Amino acid sequence: MNNALFSLAWQLFKQDYRTPHIRLLQFTQVLLVLFLLTLTLTSESVQKHLAQNMANLLGADVVITQFGKMPQENALKLAAHSSKVIFTQSIKTTLTHNGKWQQLTLKAVDNNYPLQGTVHVSNTLNTASYPVDSGPTPGEIWIGSRLAASLSIDVNQKITLAHRQFVVAQILHHEPDRLMEGHNVDMRALIHREDFSALAFNDDNVEYRYLLNTSKAQAETLISLQKANMPNAELRHRHGAHPLALFWTRTENFLGLSFILLLFMATIAIYQISRIQIKAEQYFTAICLSSGATHSQGLFLSLLKWLLHILVLLPVTLSTSFLCHWAMINWLSGTLPTLQWQPNFHTGLLSFLSCAALLGLFQLPVWFSIKTASVKQLIFNRSGKAKSRFTLACLATSLTLVVLVYSDNRLLTAMLLGAMVCCVTLIAFLSWLSLTFGEKLTQRHSGLIPFATFMMKQRLMSKSTQIMGVGLCAFLLLFTLMLLRDVGNTMQSYSREFDGNVMVSQANAVQMDAVSRWVDKHGAEIRQQKPFMYAKLIGINDQSVDEFVTTPSESLSTFQQAIRLHWTDDVPRNNRIIEGQWWQSKPVEWQQLSVEQEVMTDMGLNIGDQLSFIISGNVIDFTIVASHGYVPGAGTMTFWVQMPAAAAAHINARYYTMASIEATQTSLNSLGELWQEHPSLRMVSLKEMTQRFDDTLTLVTQIISGFAFVILSLACIVIISSVLTYEHQERKKNSIIMSFGLPQSTCLTINLIEWAFTGAVAALGAMFSTWVAGVLIYRSQFSMAYTPDFLWMAMTLTTIILTVLVVGYLASKRTLSSSIRELLTE
Repeated sequence: MNNALFSLAWQLFKQDYRTPHIRLLQFTQVLLVLFLLTLTLTSESVQKHLAQNMANLLGADVVITQFGKMPQENALKLAAHSSKVIFTQSIKTTLTHNGKWQQLTLKAVDNNYPLQGTVHVSNTLNTASYPVDSGPTPGEIWIGSRLAASLSIDVNQKITLAHRQFVVAQILHHEPDRLMEGHNVDMRALIHREDFSALAFNDDNVEYRYLLNTSKAQAETLISLQKANMPNAELRHRHGAHPLALFWTRTENFLGLSFILLLFMATIAIYQISRIQIKAEQYFTAICLSSGATHSQGLFLSLLKWLLHILVLLPVTLSTSFLCHWAMINWLSGTLPTLQWQPNFHTGLLSFLSCAALLGLFQLPVWFSIKTASVKQLIFNRSGKAKSRFTLACLATSLTLVVLVYSDNRLLTAMLLGAMVCCVTLIAFLSWLSLTFGEKLTQRHSGLIPFATFMMKQRLMSKSTQIMGVGLCAFLLLFTLMLLRDVGNTMQSYSREFDGNVMVSQANAVQMDAVSRWVDKHGAEIRQQKPFMYAKLIGINDQSVDEFVTTPSESLSTFQQAIRLHWTDDVPRNNRIIEGQWWQSKPVEWQQLSVEQEVMTDMGLNIGDQLSFIISGNVIDFTIVASHGYVPGAGTMTFWVQMPAAAAAHINARYYTMASIEATQTSLNSLGELWQEHPSLRMVSLKEMTQRFDDTLTLVTQIISGFAFVILSLACIVIISSVLTYEHQERKKNSIIMSFGLPQSTCLTINLIEWAFTGAVAALGAMFSTWVAGVLIYRSQFSMAYTPDFLWMAMTLTTIILTVLVVGYLASKRTLSSSIRELLTE
């Protein structure tokens, strides 16, 4: 009997592949599985790379980093719990050469450097590198190859830093302790510590990095020591997390959020195709039951057939995902140069099995209908509403599981899903309203439009489902294209009305006085000027930050470093109060804070929570009394955390200033004067900012364009699946029309009227939902004012409607070939 069932399952499997809806279902499943497999394989490769990178580029067993020199007491403790310890100093500064300047990270080392590994240098810019066991001698500077190319300088030439000349002795290619900055694009240079001391940089701006050789027990002791006595320092050890680990986790979650959208669209297609499947499985099972078979045998047959479909998916998705994985690794290698393609078939197979379990959840309604229904119910397709509810419940469960696994930005996820709910609700309402009123208004008239309206009203539920599927696809596609367009326009036309064309990101009092004199001398203008001090968050409500916040986010990643803490009595022009109450001009209690709304959401903070910051070595507790949000139109200079102006008088800490300047092109050429006097002054010109924007825009364009292509593919699948779901009804309708002597062209016209109506209602819902998503997401996530371009949106929607018409016509072409003989036969 089992052999007969296997043979029958194989015959049915081969027959299934001749049906359009099964081929469409397989294609949808391939897209979903391919996306998940590629994401999983890429994630594993990156995580392995980070682990190897951690071991190769840490440069020591334990590294402790902090701004400012460590107190002698703590330094002695480090020496007591390690076999050897050295430290390096680094600062962000600017080098000038022949009228050119370049920002870089300057590192100072002594004669004991490096602690582990070797430094790789070369004698000229274009020759191969070789290892050396020590760093530069006094008077020398070793510069990175990119820096040398940027300043057009080569070995044995001289370069100026703070009016001191250095000889370029070597081209620097590799340092063994570059883990902390090995993943960024900062240019770099090495000098001897004696020269660094002579430059007399402000110690608060200097990053001290203590490299220690330790045993495993000593490393564990140092970890406890750092948490207890050095909360403002950051510790990395050989077996710990890579600095990019949290960033990659957030990247995975963002991709997971994208998968939620794709799954949502695929769910619509699978739901519609499952209705065809259920009918076909019911009919065949009814025949089997009437021949003496049991429900269990019918269910076993359906399971065997489904397993055969999954086995066919296995080689296709695995081979294609490995190719996509190879392409992704090549693309990411521009950011992670040592990342290599290492396919893991074991991981691929396990991931495929997980995807198969998800697809099995989609198949549950089909098996449920076979197992529970009687012969009469199977033949006459009874209890359709219960099966539909069960189908929707299975699909909703799978979507919820994916949301829970991948979403780490609850605010963004809620906004996006909320906009999708608005889209579905509006489309359902518009479908009912337009069809109901359309039928009422045209019931006394004759013609194709009244008839088409009447026919659609009779199929209100099926038509609404079709329109909602197309509308959701149109919304996601429109929002994706709009995001690509608006982000590009914003980056390309950076506003100078408030921010000017030079941004001072950090200047102390002496440096700011020099900036003011330079502005007066060159006829420039200071647009904005805001003070701040550095503070590191170490506790929330008497808990450590890691204990209080367990979900990775952009906010948590930023708070792991010192942040800029701004003080002001008045609400800034580019902020608004979201919750709580802003302090008065002279508050009695100065330990108050206002925290940016998204930070509050990301980190699970509430009004009244207590935040503990370490500022200049002192721990100070603040209470959150308000939350604020960014308001575009008054400059981009804003702060996540703000406190009363009275707080600055109670905190003994060095303060800095951020400023924006509008300067002429001629005066920009003399910025080197400022950097010669104050090499640690942090400034960036509009040209450099727009270059960074262009680089980011290229990356965003590649990602969003690829995502838009996948959405477009799924949109076509949704349209085709909706046609296949109601193909039988459409063929019957066309046969009835032709039985009255009307030509096939009449059926075509009615079909086009229906698709035009579908496209119009879907477009209106998509436009409204895009507006909702734009208002919610742009300001919150991108700090951009959402100003919809209705002309562009109308042109895009017109294109979408025409596309719906064409795809709908091509997909329903088979239904137009129906005949009166088919109607009589049925």
